[in-house]
Amino acid sequence: MAPNLDLLAQRVGLTPAQAEGLLALFDQGTTNRQLSITTGLAKSALDDFREEVRFYLLPSSDKTVLNDQGKRWVERITPRSFKWQRPSFGEIPAELDKIFNRYKNQREKTNRKLDQFRATRETVWRRAALMKERGDLFRRRLLFLGDADWTGLAAAYSGQAKRIFVLDVDQNVLDGLTMASQENNFKIETLKHDLLRPLPNHLLNNFDVIFSDPPYTDNGVGLFLSRSVEAIDKNPASRIYFCYGQSDRAREKTLKIQTLINCLGLLIEECRPQFNRYHGAVSIGSSSSLYINSLTGKTKSTIVGHFKKPIYTWQK
Repeated sequence: MAPNLDLLAQRVGLTPAQAEGLLALFDQGTTNRQLSITTGLAKSALDDFREEVRFYLLPSSDKTVLNDQGKRWVERITPRSFKWQRPSFGEIPAELDKIFNRYKNQREKTNRKLDQFRATRETVWRRAALMKERGDLFRRRLLFLGDADWTGLAAAYSGQAKRIFVLDVDQNVLDGLTMASQENNFKIETLKHDLLRPLPNHLLNNFDVIFSDPPYTDNGVGLFLSRSVEAIDKNPASRIYFCYGQSDRAREKTLKIQTLINCLGLLIEECRPQFNRYHGAVSIGSSSSLYINSLTGKTKSTIVGHFKKPIYTWQK
């Protein structure tokens, strides 16, 4: 007898619509890697769902595929597809896509000791498109605290920003961005710097928009946000964007991040869940949320000077 979809969804912590959406994807024979990127569900949630319907699946492989019994079951219930991601900002422009292809080898190098997981190029485009939609590109001074994903390049592609500056501890990231910037006349400024050390004086209070995708630890987020507050021009129109992700089964971790934001005196204007998609990072569903924060009269950095605590996930 086929399982009850409502009870099945409840057992694994999904909605019935999500459960049907997964079955629709299983019917297509989606690769496990793509399942994570498409759905934004943590690996543990996907594994639990597969375990619940294991009698309807072909033996485990790099794909999750229904067996004959599973196909007959799906034919009877006709599962509806589920909209896993919010509406995008259109497809990535062909010219920008060509640029990413041209520098694919440089961009896709990752350093796990720096908690680098590469965002999909569609995510990078959505970030820049969202900033443009909100008016945070036109004649704005942008600082990227770490930019292994090359979001700064997508922002530069619009040709609207007054200044784009990338700070990163990884020289490989900076070399790739500098090459792409020079060859495409994007005028991206770069500087190698470890945020464990204080920001250079010429970067303090000098930017309208800050963007970062920090290490997903309390110390990592706190440090990157504190440096963002130091670098931001204390203007009501200034904005601080940052990314943070956790498994749906560890939502309490986000409470600490909200506390950090409150301690910094920042106001969360908007949070877009699962806005960012990554190659890898399956423990958090290959996704993270995008937070957009504005300043208040109480905005103040909580970290001054050198920072000596561990910030990367492998250091926990």
